[in-house]
Amino acid sequence: MDEVGVEIAAIKNALVAAAKKVDTLSELITVSDNLISKDDCSTADEMDNAELINRAETMLRWSRLKANMLNMGAGLFTDSCWNMCLDIYVCDLKDEKITVSSIAHSSGIPMTTAMRYINVMVEEGLLEKSPNPSDNRMIFISTSTFCKDKISLILQSLGSQKS
Repeated sequence: MDEVGVEIAAIKNALVAAAKKVDTLSELITVSDNLISKDDCSTADEMDNAELINRAETMLRWSRLKANMLNMGAGLFTDSCWNMCLDIYVCDLKDEKITVSSIAHSSGIPMTTAMRYINVMVEEGLLEKSPNPSDNRMIFISTSTFCKDKISLILQSLGSQKS
């Protein structure tokens, strides 16, 4: 019976930890709901790069927090392609060059999977590869105009952040 008691205690502890994670996510969802307001939406002409970068980085932090809080080793709550696109988008807006291997490495998924996703997104016209003129072994990656415009529209549809 002692083993059963130990197992029950472990399950209770896991449930308490899960409940705390759910509470944290509920708070984030409330904050996210407050961000989305049609009255506060900006048009493309009104929104500057700094605000777009801020919104993209906020979404990345939220996505990574969500994945860290809910993933129990299965990777069910990751948004690998979306996060890679957002990372590349932010670099584009900051006029920073990023290499294919560096974005693949920072994605948090196996390198071969990240490279396959990147190649599919290139084939779909979302990302563009360009050679590094100073080092032929390195390939730069950027969002296509189409992808950049779509991500900008998504970010602009979020209302201004409220405290």
